[in-house]
Amino acid sequence: MAAGEMFGLDEVFRSLDTDRTNVVWKWKLLEELKESGLANDDPRVVRALEEALGTRPGFEPGQPEWLEWDQFARVAQEPVIAKALQGRLVMPHSQFTDITQGITEIYHDLLDNRDGQVAQYIPSLASADPDKFAISICTADGQVFNIGDTDVPFSIQSTSKVFNLLMAYDELGPEEVHKRVGTEQSGGPFNDPVLSLDEDGVPRNPMINAGAIGTLAMVRSGERESARARALLEIWDAMTGRQRAGSDLETFLAEMETAEGNRKLTGRIAAKDKLMGGSGEVAVEDALRFYTTVCALELDSKRLAAAGATLANGGVAPFTEERVFSADATARALSLMAHCGMYDGSGKFAIEVGLPGKSGVSGNIMLVIPQLRMAMAVHSPRLDPAGNSVRGLEVCRRLVNQFNLHPYRQLGVERGRETAVAWSGPQSAPAPYQRLQPSNPAYLAFGGVSSAAPTDPRKAFALDQAATTGSGDKQRGMGTEK
Repeated sequence: MAAGEMFGLDEVFRSLDTDRTNVVWKWKLLEELKESGLANDDPRVVRALEEALGTRPGFEPGQPEWLEWDQFARVAQEPVIAKALQGRLVMPHSQFTDITQGITEIYHDLLDNRDGQVAQYIPSLASADPDKFAISICTADGQVFNIGDTDVPFSIQSTSKVFNLLMAYDELGPEEVHKRVGTEQSGGPFNDPVLSLDEDGVPRNPMINAGAIGTLAMVRSGERESARARALLEIWDAMTGRQRAGSDLETFLAEMETAEGNRKLTGRIAAKDKLMGGSGEVAVEDALRFYTTVCALELDSKRLAAAGATLANGGVAPFTEERVFSADATARALSLMAHCGMYDGSGKFAIEVGLPGKSGVSGNIMLVIPQLRMAMAVHSPRLDPAGNSVRGLEVCRRLVNQFNLHPYRQLGVERGRETAVAWSGPQSAPAPYQRLQPSNPAYLAFGGVSSAAPTDPRKAFALDQAATTGSGDKQRGMGTEK
């Protein structure tokens, strides 16, 4: 039986064959996929098209490329493409359009915001262009949207702490990790010399400097630093679709030159025998240098959003579909992000946003939205007194309020006895989000902006379920289930 008869692909093919020439233009297919959120440079899309078009003689340079029926059917064997054509990606087309329209409005509304100032403690951060502004989103299926300066790289700084913790969890297990690093808020800044450690020399949590140094010291402890770096970069490669993270050498060197506070904290941890790797000066310096190296890793907002989407997908990377972290480790890390991921502004962020977030002093914020299986990365260098991006915080607040994403704000709404009804057959699940109107008080309280009405859903084609099989987890050595 032909593929078209099995999967209904003939309907899809005919709908895209707008010229009625029994071919589908490559640009037409890419346009269709882009409307669903799959970028033209998505590695899965690129690979599928290259493999299919490789079955025919090459096109002349500049000549529009097309897909004949058998080539199109081959492309549709890629699970994520089949799901896109079927309208079954994790975020439906209408919802994706609505979210991206809302983000576009928020972005333009905040362009003129000049509040805050860039980090001043080292020259490379102090000289950052304060007007840079980028917002990127990525879903568990790799649907993406980018607006602003999304190709501008920045050192990820403290946002790396989440991923250091995840690697330690999967290598040693949470019980062993938390013998050396706590889980409570410190009550002070991320580098506080007094509040960062408890009376036993244990860092309060993994999201402050002392805790992150201690956590990273557990990862591949005892191995050569180059081997540890290689393992860490492989994790980032998997999360970002094989786009290798860069390194900001100037920032690394400057932070090592101004690291006396972190050096003293690390020494105090080691003196209490809480630093894995030893207690001497060499062990302290090794731990400090590796931590600073990781803080200076360089990404752009697109790749950071993909890393966040790995967490929103329970530890499975969106583009490579590899299990990078165990589901249990991911859940624990998200809980700590929600509890203490935003420096000394974590409590306020929990009340106003209510979702797991992590920030870095380069002006980046990574927000994970589990109910949408989506992550957002914002980069804007101007910071508030706590060290969080001013525009980044406002983007998070407005997105959550505009789309009713705060997990606690709608509890009990229309769920009293008076609204109870008898079940009458299968019940459909509620929508994962509800876009609030400008008249809604909760929306206005945080400065929501007006938005266009969502577009109607496009037609979902009747592809067979079998078209989406084969995308299971690919195990990685450091990310097996525990």
